[in-house]
Amino acid sequence: MCHYRAVLLVPFFLSGFALAQSSLTKPKPVKPVKTPFVRLNAGLGKQILRRMTKAELTVSFLGREVTVGSDGRNTEQWVKRDPKRGIRRESIKPEGILLVDNQKRQFLVNQKEKLYREGKSQLAEFQKRYLEALRVGEGTLIIEFQGQDSIAGRLADVVLVHPAAGRAGSSRRFWVDRETGLRLRTEERAQEGRILSNTYYLSLELNPVLRDEDFAPPPIPAGFPRTVDTQKRYATLEEAAKDGVIVRQPGWLPAGFRLRRITASQGPHSPIHVQWGNDLTAISLALVHGAMPPMILRMLAGNEAGFVQLNNGERAYAWKSSEGYYMLLGNLPDDQLKRIADSVK
Repeated sequence: MCHYRAVLLVPFFLSGFALAQSSLTKPKPVKPVKTPFVRLNAGLGKQILRRMTKAELTVSFLGREVTVGSDGRNTEQWVKRDPKRGIRRESIKPEGILLVDNQKRQFLVNQKEKLYREGKSQLAEFQKRYLEALRVGEGTLIIEFQGQDSIAGRLADVVLVHPAAGRAGSSRRFWVDRETGLRLRTEERAQEGRILSNTYYLSLELNPVLRDEDFAPPPIPAGFPRTVDTQKRYATLEEAAKDGVIVRQPGWLPAGFRLRRITASQGPHSPIHVQWGNDLTAISLALVHGAMPPMILRMLAGNEAGFVQLNNGERAYAWKSSEGYYMLLGNLPDDQLKRIADSVK
């Protein structure tokens, strides 16, 4: 899975920054500066996150973004964001990948894979997830203000968001620009402390000159077949069943996880995805009506089921069934992923 496809799944998605006069350097490990505001902790942290959410809707920018995955691989891309016109991500490393979301439709072009895919805009849904996370009640999510740091030469407030005691899921640390409220860096860690991803901006240009064509549907390159995402989405099991989409549910989920959506594509071999979330972490179950890909079979080493490490750094539990094969993805400890998978079987 390429980084640009992963963009469709993660709930921190919009911020970007651009050319600065200083040299491009990786951010240092965070050493928050203690301030008198630390004692305000949760209240100040929520206030900063609300500013961050508002900035995503009101501030235009151009930026150079780096993402480092759990496997050490990194990607770089230019990010153009206009609150009224959408977002454009153009890859630097690897080259040849373009994603445009104009808040109506989303377009992905991958030169290496000769891929042109068009689908529904994802921006509104991501914004909804942000707002849901900020509305959760006490005992579900802990928000901590940790001090200040400097990213891309700019002062940033550091906020840690993690599940409350007894709740499963990953944690995220946000570096939020003091001046604008834009997100300068995001770090996600698994429940056991492993870094899953580290995304940061090397530089910043506010209110750049952006063109309408930056957010227009990109032309289809010669020889590229155009694929239109025909996924249907359902909010409940009942809605899916009325369309003939029958999904198997796990008998056990960690506390706080609830159904987010069901998606199904048209066609006899198209996958069905079911996603659950607990405000910070999403897990998804995919049923594919077909044979397991050779790559997954090699990782299973002849077994019918087991853990597989995907190219984008995610870990999944896969198993064969009479219907095809299943994959359960999520940033949870292995024992919890297997317990969920076993309860589906």
